[in-house]
Amino acid sequence: MSERHVSVEITDAVDFYSQWPKLRSQAEQMAKSYALDDADAELLFWMIKMVDMVGPKDIVRDK
Repeated sequence: MSERHVSVEITDAVDFYSQWPKLRSQAEQMAKSYALDDADAELLFWMIKMVDMVGPKDIVRDK
């Protein structure tokens, strides 16, 4: 995806899910720290809400 060098390293959906508690806090902090217009804030809110709905049975690691 991104070629930027960042401190978050995600290898796949399962890895993302396992990191979600920390990443969720980071996403919430972004929502509070940045001046977002209403549309961007609503999008971020829904992205967080959608990821919260995902459970371990919803994702599988490719073999």
